[in-house]
Amino acid sequence: MTAGSVMEEADLHALVDGELDAERRRQVEDHLLTHPEDAALVEGWRRQNAALRAAFEPVALEMLPLSLKDAATRAPGPAQGPIETGAIHWGRPGASRPAQRLDQLRANRRKQALLSTMLTLLAGAAVAGLGALVLAGRGEAPHPPVAASLTQSYAGRAGLTYATYAYDARPVEIDISRRGELVAWLTERVGFSRPPDLADLGLRLIGGRVAPGVAAPAGLLIYERADGARIGLYFERADAAGAPQEPRAGQGVTAIEWRAAGFAFVLVGPLAQEDMQAAAERAATAVASPEVEKR
Repeated sequence: MTAGSVMEEADLHALVDGELDAERRRQVEDHLLTHPEDAALVEGWRRQNAALRAAFEPVALEMLPLSLKDAATRAPGPAQGPIETGAIHWGRPGASRPAQRLDQLRANRRKQALLSTMLTLLAGAAVAGLGALVLAGRGEAPHPPVAASLTQSYAGRAGLTYATYAYDARPVEIDISRRGELVAWLTERVGFSRPPDLADLGLRLIGGRVAPGVAAPAGLLIYERADGARIGLYFERADAAGAPQEPRAGQGVTAIEWRAAGFAFVLVGPLAQEDMQAAAERAATAVASPEVEKR
């Protein structure tokens, strides 16, 4: 695929839905690096998916009230006669509505459904953007616009990536059972080849994936605790180095950022701050070791 080639929107949707094979996924990700408008579309869809899951998944998992279950299993009542609605007579034997009227009604319903869907997606995107802004914002300074925060803050991008993937049905592209393939992929796509071992802190690496960065692809490693809690280690190319910063808490998660070995790292997750701090310090020590800096 050349830099100037046209990318089908179906491929962008398939990337978001995790339906591409490894070779096609790499081609689409390469396309996004040189086409910021398409990259923005993909990131927007991912935020919408995360926001919709956060908003509606708890409702979908609720138990149905007994009254609704009874209504669903109850035998239907006797058929009713025609419904009179004034100017339009529904169900009257022998009456036929003109085809043009039917087409108009269907078009209106499609417009209403589309408008409702757009409003829902916009509301979900606003919720996700607000959550990332709270996660990335500092208490002593006024909050910058959401778009600027998402572009400029590593912690903001890490929070969005974590919210999108951490508890997804398929949180990682390559699981740790294929460690060699995972390390080779992260080395090729992101330039990072040494996932930190946090097992002695009770955090088992389950795998990783590549995610969109600003100037180059970013990576995300997912760790899981025995109780099912998951944290993410996000990493993206950066110039400056630095020790782990103070934890930033918001929207039920904590984020800790530092720089090492040519990367910005952000550890993000729902654990207690002392547990997150211990994990960040252990990960920072691992990625700053001589083996990593030699690469």
